Amino acid sequence: MAKSMTKTFLAAGTLALAVAGSASALGHGKGGGGACGHGGLLGGGRVLHALDLSADQKQGVRDIMSQHRPTLAKLRANERTARQALADKLASAGSVTQQDLDALLQQESQARTALMRERFATALEVRKVLTPEQIQKAATIRTGMKQLHEQMHQLLGGQGAD
Repeated sequence: MAKSMTKTFLAAGTLALAVAGSASALGHGKGGGGACGHGGLLGGGRVLHALDLSADQKQGVRDIMSQHRPTLAKLRANERTARQALADKLASAGSVTQQDLDALLQQESQARTALMRERFATALEVRKVLTPEQIQKAATIRTGMKQLHEQMHQLLGGQGAD
C-alpha cells in the first residue's frame, strides 16, 4: 500500500512538472516568444511538437515568433516594472493608502493587458499555420492535460497541483 501511494505521488509530481513545462514553454521559455501566455492557448511548445508540424509550418511558427519577440520582450519588461513598482510601494516605509496604490495598480493592469493581447495575437497567428486536424489534436491534448491536472489536484488533496 505504501509503495503504491509513493508511486502515485511520484507519478503525480512528474506529471505536474510535465504539464507545467508544456503549458508555459511557448509562452515563457524556449526563447520567450509568448504565443500562449499563461493560459497555454495552444498548449505550449511540447504540444506544438506533438502536432508533427511540417517543415513549412515550423518555419512559419519561427517567423511569427521572431516577429513578435521584440514586442513581447518589451511588454514583459513593462509588466515586470509595473509589478515591481507596486511591490516597492507596498513595502515602503510609512503609511500606504489605497489611493497611493491606485495609479500603480492601473499601470500594472494596463501592462498585463497589453502583454496578454500580444500573446493572444501571436497565438492566433500560430493557429493559422495549423491544419484543422492539428487544432483538433491540440484541443484533445489540452483536454487530457486539464483532466490530469484535476486528478493531481484530487490526489494531492487540493495542494501542489496548481
